[in-house]
Amino acid sequence: MENTNTIQFPNDQAEWFLAFGEQFRGPFKAEEVYQKLQAGEVAWIDYVYREKEGQWIRLADHPVFTKSKPPKLKPAVAAPPPPPKKVEEETKWFLFQNDAQTGPYPTSELKRLIGAGQVGASAYVWQEGFADWKPFGEVDALKENDTNPAAQAVPPAQKNQRAAPRKPLVAQTYITNHSQVVTGICRDISVGGMQVLTDQIPGTVGTSIRLNVTPPQDTGLKPFVAEGVIVRVLEDHRGFSFRFTQISEEAKQAIESYIA
Repeated sequence: MENTNTIQFPNDQAEWFLAFGEQFRGPFKAEEVYQKLQAGEVAWIDYVYREKEGQWIRLADHPVFTKSKPPKLKPAVAAPPPPPKKVEEETKWFLFQNDAQTGPYPTSELKRLIGAGQVGASAYVWQEGFADWKPFGEVDALKENDTNPAAQAVPPAQKNQRAAPRKPLVAQTYITNHSQVVTGICRDISVGGMQVLTDQIPGTVGTSIRLNVTPPQDTGLKPFVAEGVIVRVLEDHRGFSFRFTQISEEAKQAIESYIA
């Protein structure tokens, strides 16, 4: 059952990226991803990305890999009935607030954060199946916390203050803090900034840096240069969030079009 040579994949191109929470690795060949599954380095609930699809998809839901899922064996003796499924735990949410994206969270955890007042009124949420980010106060599945003032719908006067929604983007990035040059991979982008994964953080929060971004051709985005500041270092120190302070109008319009 563990022989990976019996699995035939469509091609051997290194086009797959794997996300491990905040970590981001790749590209890998499909066979390499499958070998990592067999070795236990990744699980079927982890997410995979390639440019032609433009979104993160669970390995267990991706047609390229579902054919390689091992069959369920019939137990030798009758097994006790499984516990009731917690449907809400299967729903994964991403949260965007304070110019930073976090997640995925189970529904129960996100509700806990909302109830504790840790989700601001201008926060956005997204889950698989959403066409775009939504204000969390407008999502029916999260309205059980309406007693929390932060969960109320955002008044019209505050809508212009909302942070711009982000969209996943895999792009090669060169970063300089005027004393060194490091490389990284863009994870997602908005008109206000982007998140970059790299093993070398070019400074602390508040450091001014300059980025040279080379997106894939099929995104419609041309290579561009932007300046700005680091606004957040990821918890595992494998990347950072970056806010634009200088970016060309042409690049900004292209980003808006890509997200739309």
